[in-house]
Amino acid sequence: MKMRSLAVLLVAGLVVAPALGRDGPSGRAVKRIAIITNFWGPRSHANVLATKFFTGFPIDTALEKPRVKVASIYIDQPSDDDVGHKLAKKFNVPIYPTIREALTLGGEKLSVDAVLYVGEHGNYPRSRLGVKMYPRLNHMEQIFRVFDASGRSVPVYCDKHLAYSWMDAKWIYDRARELNVPLMAGSVLALTWRKPMLQHPIGARITEAVSVGYGALDSYGFHSLEVLQCMLERRAGGETGVRSVRTLKGAEVYEAAQRGEFSMELAEAACATAKRKRGASMEKTEKKPTAVIINYRDGTKGVMILLSGRYVGEHWGYAAKVNGETVACEFVRPPRPVYAYFSYLGLNVEKMFVTGEPQYPVERTLLTSGVLDMAVRSLASRGQVVQTPFLNIHYDPFDFEPIWPRSSEPRGASLGPWPPGGFEFIISHRRRGGAQTRTEL
Repeated sequence: MKMRSLAVLLVAGLVVAPALGRDGPSGRAVKRIAIITNFWGPRSHANVLATKFFTGFPIDTALEKPRVKVASIYIDQPSDDDVGHKLAKKFNVPIYPTIREALTLGGEKLSVDAVLYVGEHGNYPRSRLGVKMYPRLNHMEQIFRVFDASGRSVPVYCDKHLAYSWMDAKWIYDRARELNVPLMAGSVLALTWRKPMLQHPIGARITEAVSVGYGALDSYGFHSLEVLQCMLERRAGGETGVRSVRTLKGAEVYEAAQRGEFSMELAEAACATAKRKRGASMEKTEKKPTAVIINYRDGTKGVMILLSGRYVGEHWGYAAKVNGETVACEFVRPPRPVYAYFSYLGLNVEKMFVTGEPQYPVERTLLTSGVLDMAVRSLASRGQVVQTPFLNIHYDPFDFEPIWPRSSEPRGASLGPWPPGGFEFIISHRRRGGAQTRTEL
């Protein structure tokens, strides 16, 4: 069996904690989890992910019941009328005023079996580079401090990137290794439907790959980077890290393609997987694309392109050169308001909570967190190449598959109806004319 990640440092007196949950109806121990989040409104990540640990997980085959129990909640920016407070009241779950108390259940030592951390959304300032400074480092440090003081660690899932800055992300990763914390993080898109179904075999001969998405670089760019990385990490030799990052915008993107810095043919192949296109070509339709050009240490080319939506809409596409042939697929976004790809993410997180074993390498997200930070810095410096010797991150993909759809499009419970009876309060209020408010990824 291949190594699942970089070597974990074993620290004397710190072990992955055994189950502390009380026996359920079947007589088996039920894991108790703490949910730590920034904000829990109807349009938040907490709602589309953490809420499913109460409602169940709608997937293609069924509405899967949770196998863990929510024991405590902490909300950094709460309101008396948010979804988290309503769920807490419905299920008689305490909301604590501090992260420490949520993890200790008001006592002195760690008293939960796992931590679900959703550090998205909320009202936080932006950095000098325009990036929203989510307090992930602050929150994760508080979580780890409880582990350290208790002499044991439990699994933690960190939603999306590890932190908005590379230095913060690396600290979180290193601290988790020091404390022997089973850690997962990352984008929901790595676990969504793919149309057509495409999964590179481990050891695939990939020379270049392109992902195409939409939205702002500092937020949605993360998802497109993880689309790229979850595929490229399966190439021959595994992941060896990134040598440099460069971000271009507008006409400079097309000029770089003409110089051979990346393949516009592959970019168009990724766009061709969209259900509808509204133009003859990317260059004729998109005047201000953003492209992040990633030079990997082993010579592989990677490019992440963000579009406005004019050409292919809200589309996530991928294309690669494998053994000299072009392959491509769409990373499918399921219908709102079910957001069933968060169900598959939730089931993988839950499995780690139950088994103590991550479902995919956290090094993937460590690398993409670093690339994203450098991409933002390159854009701020008008497209200068950022050398990244510190991104010499080596890892292999796991030799087993996580829980994810085996079809090319959502079906069954993934399509709804949603929400289940008694949970009507979790849905966003509708705007005039019946249009539903949008949940940001």
